Amino acid sequence: MRPARLAQFGVVTVLAMSLCGTMAATANAHGGEGLTLGVSHTARAAAEVAAARDGAVGVAADAIAVAHAVQAEGSEAAVDAAQLAALEAATSKLNDLVASVDPTVAAAVAASVAAAPAVTAPVVPADVTPAAAPVVPAAPTEARLPVDEPAPVATAAPVATPAPTPSATTIPVIPPTDGREDEATAKLRDAVAAVAVLTADVRDKAEANRVAAAAAAQAEADAAAQAAAAAAAQAQADAAAQAAAEAAAAQRAAWKQSLQGYSNGKIPDSALCGVSFDGSVRLRCDAAEQLDILNTAYREHFGTDLTISDSYRSYSGQVSCVRTKGYLCATPGTSNHGNGIAIDFGGGVETFGTKQHAWMVANAPDLQWVHPSWAAARGSKPEAWHWEYSG
Repeated sequence: MRPARLAQFGVVTVLAMSLCGTMAATANAHGGEGLTLGVSHTARAAAEVAAARDGAVGVAADAIAVAHAVQAEGSEAAVDAAQLAALEAATSKLNDLVASVDPTVAAAVAASVAAAPAVTAPVVPADVTPAAAPVVPAAPTEARLPVDEPAPVATAAPVATPAPTPSATTIPVIPPTDGREDEATAKLRDAVAAVAVLTADVRDKAEANRVAAAAAAQAEADAAAQAAAAAAAQAQADAAAQAAAEAAAAQRAAWKQSLQGYSNGKIPDSALCGVSFDGSVRLRCDAAEQLDILNTAYREHFGTDLTISDSYRSYSGQVSCVRTKGYLCATPGTSNHGNGIAIDFGGGVETFGTKQHAWMVANAPDLQWVHPSWAAARGSKPEAWHWEYSG
């Protein structure tokens, strides 16, 4: 009967349909010593066996009902088909034994099972361990005698305490008797024990599956919530980045427009901007911003800042340039230096063929700083050092 296994589940209910209670009732009904003396040993033994058998049939009927309820519970909780099949086979065997002993009870059980609603056991918290009810071991094989075998006169048996009515939360077992039982009762006892073990197994697996399913559902919900939160955060970041990009573009457009009211070489210093790496540089603000970015990349590559020899050039500065450098300087009032968008570089950039000049040719146009075609090595006026902002 695997008593240790049954005790583990803490739901074994010992029903009071045993020979003990029945014999006590029989003794009380007959009442008194005079009637006891008139009953033969054989009749008393037969009464004991019949009472034990009747009690076993009642408990078996309850076990079948519980097993059917747990089978439905196991199906809902996706218990392994082989485990459910084993319980179904054991239940069917027990049902056949009941039918062979008492067809009326078997029919009543079948009708009750057919009419019963689906039962789902409540989920027990994982940290709660039900108290285990004691399991009474089976009666020894030697006590299983044929009905017609004489037996000694039994003393009055104590009245058993009635057990609760079986339900989908109890797994019945047949208690041992103090008297005799026949082979049919013994077979019922073993079959009920087998059904009880399998019922407990299915119920445990169903509970484990429900807990696992709940945990998986919670994990899925948590993952979905996290994904939604991440998507919302990303959307917010994208919106912020887009807003920042639009604001920067609007600012550059405003800077480009800011000097249009001034004549070449006549721009006040307050309308110009400097750069972080050279305090002498003055340019239109958007040109200065992009030159700062270009310098950061240049410094990462060469380890030094760009060298600037000239930036904004006032009208008087343009006149002075022509006076000192001649054709190398544009006619005063026409130079892009006077518009705050031209730079003359040093530090190696001012010479064709250097790695600094080559790096500028490859990278500066990405930030809208370009080397005019007329200033190229084969241009009309080669000036490796002269670069202009085209934004």
